[in-house]
Amino acid sequence: MTYSFSNIFHSDCEEILDEFIDKYTSCVNTYSDEKAFVVRDYYKEILTILKSGFKKDELLSMFEKLAKYKISLDVPYILMVNEINALKNVLIGKMSEQEISSSIMHVLSLFKDINNKVAHIYLNEYVNELLRLNTLRITSLSDLLEKNIISHYESHLLWLTKLARHIKDEDIENFPQLDDKLCDFGKWLQTDAKNVIQNNSKYKTIDALHNNLHLFAKKIHSHLGDSEHHIQITYLEKCELISLSIGTELALIDNVIMNKRVTKDTLTGALNRNGLRNVFESQYELSLATSNPFVLAVCDLDLFKKINDTHGHVAGDKVLKSFVDVAKKYIRNSDLIIRYGGEEFVIILPAVSKVKGLEVLEKICRNFEKTTLEFEGKDLNATVSIGMIEVKPEKAFKSSFIDEYIMIADQKLYTAKHSGRNRVECS
Repeated sequence: MTYSFSNIFHSDCEEILDEFIDKYTSCVNTYSDEKAFVVRDYYKEILTILKSGFKKDELLSMFEKLAKYKISLDVPYILMVNEINALKNVLIGKMSEQEISSSIMHVLSLFKDINNKVAHIYLNEYVNELLRLNTLRITSLSDLLEKNIISHYESHLLWLTKLARHIKDEDIENFPQLDDKLCDFGKWLQTDAKNVIQNNSKYKTIDALHNNLHLFAKKIHSHLGDSEHHIQITYLEKCELISLSIGTELALIDNVIMNKRVTKDTLTGALNRNGLRNVFESQYELSLATSNPFVLAVCDLDLFKKINDTHGHVAGDKVLKSFVDVAKKYIRNSDLIIRYGGEEFVIILPAVSKVKGLEVLEKICRNFEKTTLEFEGKDLNATVSIGMIEVKPEKAFKSSFIDEYIMIADQKLYTAKHSGRNRVECS
């Protein structure tokens, strides 16, 4: 069938093109001039096709090229869909003004096919990216020295990978286990997990997340092989987000277990420095596997030598322990505080953003300042300076990372010291 909508256009397409680009083109103002012109040229070509007599495949081919270009610019699927629907509405509006109702049904039918075509392209790209990321996530977990309960999350990443491959191949046979009670993770959740995850609220949260994950997988299965690719994108995104949430919950529980098991500094109760490298590596690998940032902070008590010189080392020891006690009031059981040496401590806050991490560290800083210790009839007060960095893993762990990140946090600590002390500085 040959289509033509020339009766809604004037002598050229510029008026419709300008209206559409100005009002509806997503992210166009954030592009470089070169990229903005490319997007405009694509739509100019599309409108030129619509103005002339054309076959449906010719129009679909142009939208395929546009979708692939948009993907290269990291334009989200939802914004691309909004753009397509906006163009459809502009055309229908022009037809309504001229009372050309006979062509509206053709436009609606064409744009349904266009949406399906674009959704299929985005779905394939998303699946390929998910497979790449999951390979990286699984590799990062495989490199963990001790997996504890994280091995069960690894099994569900493998399940998610299998799901993505079946979507890519449109393969409905040998589909990943859809029953949340019968997959490997589900079997563990119904048995040994109840003893490991001793917090009942946490257990119920993970169980509910896992149940929802499988519900969305069932919806994907029911639509596999049809042209409703936009539905599959939505449900697969839900599956990935829920899977990462499960991983985050398990990683935090794993940290609670590690906090109880790792050797402690006998004076302060903080973790011993000897385990810092292993602890950091675990946090990095888990962060990479769950796509969550974490915060690393280096803390140094201000003018500590003066406390020792004036009041003696016993007083200094009390101040050190006091700092750890104050810090533990404002961090979670899954957070880590390590005595790095002397009056220096390292704090690691897993699954925490820069903003939230800064908020926690500010509370520690302010409340330590307010804490008064009594020693031999005298009041002792001290303050702390903190340098922090948000770590966002994007590549495989290297042993040099711990030194590199601590050096960056140390530089921020140096800034805090030279900006008056008793403060938090972040990169």
